[in-house]
Amino acid sequence: MSDESPVGSNADSSLRAALALAAVASSLDTAIGAALSRVGLSFTDLRRLRVIGAHPQGLTREDLAEVMGEPRSQTIRSSAPLVKLGWLSRRESGEFVLTDSGHHLVDQAEGIAEKAADRWFTDSGLSPTEVIASARGRSAPESSPAAR
Repeated sequence: MSDESPVGSNADSSLRAALALAAVASSLDTAIGAALSRVGLSFTDLRRLRVIGAHPQGLTREDLAEVMGEPRSQTIRSSAPLVKLGWLSRRESGEFVLTDSGHHLVDQAEGIAEKAADRWFTDSGLSPTEVIASARGRSAPESSPAAR
């Protein structure tokens, strides 16, 4: 008789899957981030700029933190350099808004990120369509807080 119970087996299998998923996400982030470094962005910065750009009325730090899946304090720390560089502005009422230079940067960075993602998916053998289908419904990255 095995020392592992069915619950232990499921937990171990779930942990292995979670660790594998984290490694894949890290690999993708590194590949896209390396390409984006040419324009001074990380992949997370691009996500942040795209999220804010999708909300012309602006996003509060609370809404941005929720969409990014991070604490509000992290939202302020991560957004401050983007404000200083002129890609984001912060309204007096507190909402983050993408500037004209931020829009231009996002347009440029999306092309770079797309090529890097294409290469990564080709090299990894994973299908972008299957990844999207698998992730659909489990999380809502870059969704509008107001849409819920």
